[in-house]
Amino acid sequence: MSFTDRLRGLFVAAFAVALPLTLAPACGGDDDASSSGGGGGSGAVGGSGGAGGTGGGTGGSTSNVCILNNCSSDGDCAGCSEGRTKCKQSDHRCVACDPATGQGCPAGQSCTSFGTCAPTGQTCPQDAAGEPTITCKANSDCAACDPMHQICDTTKSKCVACTETNTSQCSQTDICVDSKCSHKCPDSCTTNNDCMRCVYGTGTDVKNAKACYNHKCSECSDTYACAAGFVCQKGTCIKPCGIPGQAAGTCNTKGDCEGCGDPTNASAPKWDCKLPINGGLHGVCAAPATGCSDLGQGAVLPPPYDKVTNLCSTDANCAGVGIDYNVGELVRDLVGGPEIDVFGKKIKIQDSIVKYGMPKCASINLINDTKCGVCVPCKVDSDCGKIDMDKVSFDLFKGDPLVQIAGKLLLELLYGSEKDHSLHFQCLNIAAGYGVCMPCANPLKACGQTTGGNTGSCDHKVCEKGGPLKASCDTCAAEVCKNDSYCCTTAWDDVCIKAVDKYCPNGCGGTGTTTCDHTPCTEGKALSPTCSACTKAVCDKDAFCCTNKWDAQCVTEASKETACGSACGTGCAHNECTTGGPLTKTCSTCATNVCNADNYCCTNSWDSLCVSKAKTTTGCSCP
Repeated sequence: MSFTDRLRGLFVAAFAVALPLTLAPACGGDDDASSSGGGGGSGAVGGSGGAGGTGGGTGGSTSNVCILNNCSSDGDCAGCSEGRTKCKQSDHRCVACDPATGQGCPAGQSCTSFGTCAPTGQTCPQDAAGEPTITCKANSDCAACDPMHQICDTTKSKCVACTETNTSQCSQTDICVDSKCSHKCPDSCTTNNDCMRCVYGTGTDVKNAKACYNHKCSECSDTYACAAGFVCQKGTCIKPCGIPGQAAGTCNTKGDCEGCGDPTNASAPKWDCKLPINGGLHGVCAAPATGCSDLGQGAVLPPPYDKVTNLCSTDANCAGVGIDYNVGELVRDLVGGPEIDVFGKKIKIQDSIVKYGMPKCASINLINDTKCGVCVPCKVDSDCGKIDMDKVSFDLFKGDPLVQIAGKLLLELLYGSEKDHSLHFQCLNIAAGYGVCMPCANPLKACGQTTGGNTGSCDHKVCEKGGPLKASCDTCAAEVCKNDSYCCTTAWDDVCIKAVDKYCPNGCGGTGTTTCDHTPCTEGKALSPTCSACTKAVCDKDAFCCTNKWDAQCVTEASKETACGSACGTGCAHNECTTGGPLTKTCSTCATNVCNADNYCCTNSWDSLCVSKAKTTTGCSCP
């Protein structure tokens, strides 16, 4: 599934809604990549933005326009109902009157603090939870309430945000769920059922994000499998490069490498499986070139990144390297022509070139056992920038009198009242040592690994439900929150507890899939990346070692890692004088004595208190 395919689904969805809507009243009831045209500016992922396009004029009728929740001027509110023809720019919301002056309402009505007109003297009492206590019979009874409680649900006699038949207070892309305006694709999820409406695209280009993966609606999860021939990587279905379940690029036969390079192009050069000359468990998928100068286009990366093949020695050599991605060309293809119809006027879709970076230098294996340094998009999620649609949307229509209206309508349709108008990406490993930036399953929301969070507290254990924890509580909390920031920003729920079983040694109640019970230089159960700097270094490059089992390949990788230099000099998973995962009580005399005094060090985490204890305990040799 290529970068183009995934963006294609997004824009099909956008314009499938936009085209019919623009013919009728529109009133609704991380660092980014750079863009040429109206955006300009420098790109954080590589390269600089264009000089900036010229905006359109002021012609064309705007009387039908209603960008209710994302306005920037009164003209954006001209077609809104209930007299909401003024833009409250501080909130970017269309209102009927000025709360500061009280002006704008007809006789007998007063302006509420929300910019709506209500009968003079009418109030909206609320309970402790902020819910109106009014018994209503019509919408007029709710006029003094806040915008999210101005619709009367006559079946319940309550003032609410919406009903199944009235979503006039919601953004155009929202649906009504339990009397509240909700995104079709929710901001967060706890079960797959929460994501059942999360679908992008139409026809053969439809893309589902119906699985809940780490609190994000995604294509796949542990309980929602990909189609045959694809594997689930960080919530996205991809064609595997190498043996499924192993590190990307690991192979036994040439057939294992069919997903490398560009698997969608039958004429693209096929990668081969190069086995170690002196024998070994597995080989590595290698690019079809005999020398670094022969790599050529299409030999290393899938489209659209195959347009650039730059050799490198360090990341510094890749500064400014990137591809020019023409969003306008994609949109013209999707709408079936060079124009779209806005209020009966044909508007030409212009080019919009986005510079997307390839800032990392990766080692690429060739078929003759040569290794070449090549600039690639990413190694980790943070390498992938986001694309600012505020720039792109207007560039698509630059030069036309209705450029502002067309651009704003597109943003309203995609994002509603959301302030972050970005397309988000994450890094998916497609070969040994590097990956490509792919749109998130729901490209309108951020995904992938983060630095965790520090807004919570440390008032409960990782195996107990409660409020969000801090990533600094212990190594387990840090690892969970790196993969699922929800656990350190919103709540530590059942999903977070299940993540403990996945990311932390021994899990909750011994049900975890990882351990710290053996050294990285011996085969055994999958080790946790929190065990030591050694296991983290190995698992950052080969997730198989921390998700499936620590096999002979993992042992070999550990022997080559600088961080593992001293890991095998002791029977413990890491040195007793450094913090890390819990140590096995019997791995050394030092561990035995420390854990006899504080069992936490051998059941939860070998934290700074355990290290301090080791410095004063018999059998330990910490300085």
